[in-house]
Parts: sequence; C-alpha cells; structure tokens
Amino acid sequence: MASKKGVCPYCNTSSRIQNRIFRVNPEATTCFCPSCLREVEPKVAIDLYNSLIDKMIDKADNTLFVACDPVLAYQQYANVLEVEEDDYKALLGRILCLIYTSKVRKEYLSEAIELLEKIDHRGAGQIPNYIAALKKINFALDEYDNALLNRLTHKEFFYDEECLGTYLTRLTEIIKFKNEIFAKLKSIQKTHSIQENEMLINLISHDLSQKEAFLTKPHHVVSGETYRFVKVYAGKVTIEKINEVVETKFKHHHMLTLKGNSKGRNAVKDEVFKDYTPIIHMKNIAKYFSVVLFIASLALGALTFFFKEHEILFPLLASGSVALMVGAIVLFILYLSWRGILKKRKMRIA
Repeated sequence: MASKKGVCPYCNTSSRIQNRIFRVNPEATTCFCPSCLREVEPKVAIDLYNSLIDKMIDKADNTLFVACDPVLAYQQYANVLEVEEDDYKALLGRILCLIYTSKVRKEYLSEAIELLEKIDHRGAGQIPNYIAALKKINFALDEYDNALLNRLTHKEFFYDEECLGTYLTRLTEIIKFKNEIFAKLKSIQKTHSIQENEMLINLISHDLSQKEAFLTKPHHVVSGETYRFVKVYAGKVTIEKINEVVETKFKHHHMLTLKGNSKGRNAVKDEVFKDYTPIIHMKNIAKYFSVVLFIASLALGALTFFFKEHEILFPLLASGSVALMVGAIVLFILYLSWRGILKKRKMRIA
C-alpha cells in the first residue's frame, strides 16, 4: 500500500502544517516523527493530517460563503493546495473565487478553466459530488453574467459601443467556460445515467443556445446607434455599426461610460460584485464593542450601589451605565443587521 501523509501530534502545533508533515506507512504498527523523533501510531498521524486539512477547507469555505470575502478565501484555498495539491474542494473553491473576483475590465475565467481541468470525479462514487461542483460553477457564471449585464446597460440599452464590446467579449468567455462544463457532463453521460446530470446538461444546453443567440443579435446603445457582432480576435470581440437607429429618451448623465474622462456619478464602475469587506469589518467591530460596552455598563451599574448616597457620583455613574447599555444595544442591533445582509449573500452563492 502506498504511503500516506501524516502529522505529528507532538510537534509544535503553532508551526505551519507544511513543516509537520511526513510520510506514513498505514500498514505499519508504529512510526517515528522525523522532527521530534517521538513514536507515533500511523493511524493517529494520518487522521490528524486529514482533520487539519478539513479545518483549513472549512475556514476557507466560511470566508467565501459566509464572510463573502473571495479575495481572502482564494489565499486560504491556496494554503490547502500547497499541502494537498489536488484537493477537490480547494480547487472548486478557487474556481468560485476567481469568478466572484472578476470585474468589468479584468476577468479570471481563463484561469478558472485551467483549474477546472484539474478536477476529476475519480470514480463512480464521486460523480454526484463532481456534478454538484459543476452546478455551483455554472451558477456562479450566471451570477457574473447577470451582474455584468446590469452594470453595462440601462433599460436594456448599452451605454455605448465600448460597453457593448466589453460585455460581448466577456460573454464569449462565459460561453467557452460553459462549453467546458457541458463537455464534462456529456463525458459522464456516456458511462453513467444520472438524473441530476441529465437535468444540468439540458439546463446548460438551453442556456448556451440563448447566449449564442444574444451574441449575434443586433444591440442598441443609449445614443440610438445599433451594432452587431462580427468576430472574436485575440480574445476581443469586434463589432460594427449597422444602419439602424432607435429612438431613445435618456438624459445626458446616462451617456456616461467606461471612458477614462467620465467623471459623473453614473459612470460605469469596474466592480461587478458588491464588495462586502466594509460590512464584514463593521460587523466584527460591532460584535466585540457591544460586548465591551455591555460589560462596562454592568461594571458601572455595580459601582452605583457603592455610591448611592453620593449626590454627584451616583447620577453620573447611573447615567453612564445607561448610556453604555444603550450603546451596547445599538451596536448589537447593527451587528444583527449586517449579519443578515451577509447571510442573504451566503444563501445566493452557497
């Protein structure tokens, strides 16, 4: 039997897991840690390694799906892959992070496709998990597509030629990604008949036909001109103006676009997905400060009993205790509100 990775339970637990890993023969009755030279039971070392990997994955998943911080989660998944280079969940998490950090001007879909090639179902027993992963990736692509389209259009009109060209370029990349997913699902279909797989194949097939039809149909911009798709060259879409003008009644500020000299408030921003980092920080601050203020309020409340006969200190301490309690309640309400916002986001992408 091939050796497996294990972790010594006696070495410094504060050190990085990479420094504590050693190869273990699972069939042996005992083994020795190469660092501290202590005797370790192979099963204990292997189980500890698997447990630590699971904890690292759970931490990254929590950062992505609960805290809604794909940038930090991307690095946390990278920490897992440094140790377990083909870890299924870490590769999936990184793909989702790349999709959710893609912007208007910069996308990471090509990098995500490269990671997709590293994910394999590894036997019939893993096929349901593999299909579920592909379904999550497909859903994330749809979220990116919808958010991007909303960013670049106003009432179904693109802001200008540049916005249209940018979206159609991204759309071709999304179509390419979905075709990769579709090919993997069809490969499974050849050897296994699974209802979930068939449903996802039908969903993506219908979605691809709609997106390809959208790609080639005429598109209007706010100023009234109409353009059509010509070709894709060097990863960028070429479009041309056609002799068709539509009447538009948009105000001047709707004409602001991606161009560098646009200074108006409605100029198209580069971000596609909302940055939840400020909410995350405020939620964490509100949580800890509400606890601090609550404890301080109780402490001042206790002091009022010792100075209840004092004409000056008693009202000051009592009012201070009430003020701190009110502050703690307000911060706790804000904490619950911000947590609710993040929870809603979690339900959308998880």
